[in-house]
Amino acid sequence: MIALALALALQDSSRLTLVDAVQRSLGHYPTVALARANVGRAAADVGESRSARLPRLTFDATATRWELPAIVYPLHGFPSAGNPPPGGNPVFDQTTFQGSLFANWTVLDFGARRGRVRAARSAEGAAEAALSTAEQALAARTATAYLRVLTARQTLAASDQRIAALLAEAGRTRRLFEEGRGARLQVLRVDAQLARARAERSAIAGALDVAEHDLAQLVGVAHDRIAGVALAEAVLLDTSLVDRAVVLERAGSTSPELAEARRRAEAAEAAAGAARATRYPEVRVSAGVVPRASSSSDLRSEWQVGAGLSYPIYTGGQRSAQIDRAEADARGAAEQRRLAEFNVTQAADRAIAGVVEARARVVALEAAVAASEAVVETERTALEIGSGTQTDYLDALTDLLRERAGLIEARHGEIVTRVELARVTGALSPAFLAQHLETR
Repeated sequence: MIALALALALQDSSRLTLVDAVQRSLGHYPTVALARANVGRAAADVGESRSARLPRLTFDATATRWELPAIVYPLHGFPSAGNPPPGGNPVFDQTTFQGSLFANWTVLDFGARRGRVRAARSAEGAAEAALSTAEQALAARTATAYLRVLTARQTLAASDQRIAALLAEAGRTRRLFEEGRGARLQVLRVDAQLARARAERSAIAGALDVAEHDLAQLVGVAHDRIAGVALAEAVLLDTSLVDRAVVLERAGSTSPELAEARRRAEAAEAAAGAARATRYPEVRVSAGVVPRASSSSDLRSEWQVGAGLSYPIYTGGQRSAQIDRAEADARGAAEQRRLAEFNVTQAADRAIAGVVEARARVVALEAAVAASEAVVETERTALEIGSGTQTDYLDALTDLLRERAGLIEARHGEIVTRVELARVTGALSPAFLAQHLETR
């Protein structure tokens, strides 16, 4: 239902923002839906483990047809001289009925149930952290796909501008050649540049088609819908550099990947405690009522109360093996937690380096585009007054449009690095994107 509503909403809209795309993918994509189902399963496991703390109430009923008449009520003694047996004379019948209503409760198990409950709760926390990890990973993937489409579309538009400029130059050189004021070589040179530009445009169009298919799958709509929807430009509101110490501290406390590893380590340690508790006996109490009757006799009931001690003296090594396995799992989970800490630190360092590199690239390309625009204007003027060469103008135009395309990619790449940094620190969400990006 959520996916259908999102798809209909997209059909009614002619414009899609980055935040909208992320929200749509979170509403339908299988990775997040699977993680949500795992959270539900973990919550059910908690309920199941907690139920072991409470008494068990069991009801059974049977009806039996015997080949020969069977005793209906149990004998509680034998008659003595001149005295009837306790409970009256024995009653026999071929059809007997028996029921039982018993309450059983384990009074003491030396922490086994408590350990299982703690393990289930920690596993539930791990599942919730895994859900957050899946949501943020999907948000990052969707943002990257959205920006790839946006980059390809804008690069395609820049390529079209280049082709339009080359067509204009081709028309000018042909007129000059026809008037006898230009050389055939100039016409051929422009035609070669035009053919190269059209080939590059075809490659960009192919990349755009692939990116649109990827985005369409993520947001859960048909490709032709995405191809017909305008994507809003996304601009970073804050391009200041980040402090490594602050990022690492934030990642250590809020990273969902690290939180998941910690909770799984806690679950494994609790499960090991529950396994060690099996070295001790269990103390149980029970109480119940057992009614009996036959096809020809009345219903009679009697109550029972009991207490018991259960302890497997010899299990052939099974109990020791189970404890060893649980403790090995706990050690492995602790190492997984340490590994997650290393991985989060490395991911944070890579994300910080990516942010620094992307900012530097954007600044450099902005300066390069400004300089190239001035060069193109100068070369165009020189060519028109006859003091410049066509080769210099075409080279300058090619450089300008290539740098413009690079600047588009760099600006969107800078957003991707910020998104990745937010994912590593556990802050990525539609609300985060809305707060840090300006939509145009």
